[in-house]
Amino acid sequence: MKTAQLFKLSFFFSALLFTLNLEANPTFARQYDLACSSCHTQAPALNDMGLGFLRNGFRMSSADITTLQRLRDTNSSNHYSPIGAIIGLSANSNSDGVNQLVKLYLSGTLTDSLSFMALTKESFSPQKQGQELFLSTNSQLYAQYNLLESKHVFRAGLLSPLTQLGNIERSMGHSGLHINDSHGNRYVSPLQNTNIKKIKGAEYSYLSDNNILLLVSYGETTNSGPEDDLASDYSDSSSHSSNQTENTDNKAFLGGITYKTESNYKVGLIYNQIDLKDTNQYSLLVPIEKEYPHFIWNSAFVYVNALEGTYVGLENVFTVPLRDMEHLKIIVNADKDQNNGTNFGYSLGYTNIYKMFIFSAVAGRVNTETFTENKLNGAINIIF
Repeated sequence: MKTAQLFKLSFFFSALLFTLNLEANPTFARQYDLACSSCHTQAPALNDMGLGFLRNGFRMSSADITTLQRLRDTNSSNHYSPIGAIIGLSANSNSDGVNQLVKLYLSGTLTDSLSFMALTKESFSPQKQGQELFLSTNSQLYAQYNLLESKHVFRAGLLSPLTQLGNIERSMGHSGLHINDSHGNRYVSPLQNTNIKKIKGAEYSYLSDNNILLLVSYGETTNSGPEDDLASDYSDSSSHSSNQTENTDNKAFLGGITYKTESNYKVGLIYNQIDLKDTNQYSLLVPIEKEYPHFIWNSAFVYVNALEGTYVGLENVFTVPLRDMEHLKIIVNADKDQNNGTNFGYSLGYTNIYKMFIFSAVAGRVNTETFTENKLNGAINIIF
C-alpha cells in the first residue's frame, strides 16, 4: 500500500477514535477569560448568553473596555490581541488525500456602539485547483452599530443573515450529508435548498422584550448555487470547484422573525427571495428550537418555489451532551424534490473540544430515488 494511502487511513481512524470544524471564535474566550461553554451550549450552537454577546457587538455590556483601548494599553494584564486562527486536517472515506483547513479571525469593538468582524476560511484539498484564501464565498467582513445597546442593530458589509436568527445554521451544518451526485448534481440538504447565502449588503434587526427578534437584510449574494455556505468541510471538494468559478451576483432579500415562548421554545418564520436567471425564487423556512434536560432539538421545515418547481423538506437535529464541550449529534433529513422524488439523509456525529484541540467524526448516509451512498468523515483542528 502506498505511503499516502497509509497516512490517510491512519489519520482517518485516529480522528474517528477521538473526534467539526466549528464557527466558535477563540479570540472572545481569551478576551474575557471565559470557557467556551459560557457562550456555547454545545459548540458551535450558542446559548442565550452567546446570542446576546453576538448581538451586543462582541461585548458583555456597553461598559466593557473596547478592543481598541486594550491594544493601546501598555499594561500587560489588559493588553489583548483580537486575532485568532483554527487550522486542521480532515479526511473522508470517499476521496483521496487529506484536506487542510485554514480559518482566520479578526474581530472586536472600536467604541461602545461600533464593532467589526473579519473571518476567512478555506479547505485546501488535493482535488481542488486554483484555491485562494481570501474569497467572498468563504469570508465575512462587516461593521456593526448598536443603538440603545441591543435594541437596534445595524450591520453592513459581507455578512450572513442567519447568524442572529438562532442556531439554524450552526446546528445543521457539518453533517457529512452533502455528498456526490443526486438532486441533479449532488445531494443538497433542505436547509441548503433555501438558497440563503452570504450577502454583500446591509441588515437591520430589532429586539423587543428580549424574546421577539425582527430582521431584514438586502444585498447581492456571493454565489448562485445551494451548495456553498452549509457545505461540510468534509465534503468532496472537487464537486464544488466548478460552481465556485461560475458564481454570479444576485439580488437577495431576507426577512425573519423569531419568538421565544414562556416554555422556552424558539419559533421562527424566515422569508428569502433571490433573483436567479431573470426570475425570482423564494423560500420559506420555519425553524423550531428547544433545549430539553437530556438533549437539544432543532427542526426546520423548508418550502421552496423555484423555476424548476416546488420543493419541500424537513431537517431534524438532536444534540446529546455527553460532558463539557463533548456531544453526539443526530441529523435526519427528508424531502420531496421538484421531480417528486423522495429523499432521505441520516447523520451521526461526535465532537469533543479539549483545551486547544477539536476532534470530530461523522458518519452520513443518503437514500434518494436514484442514489444511495455512505460516507465517513474525520477531522482534527487546533485553536490559536
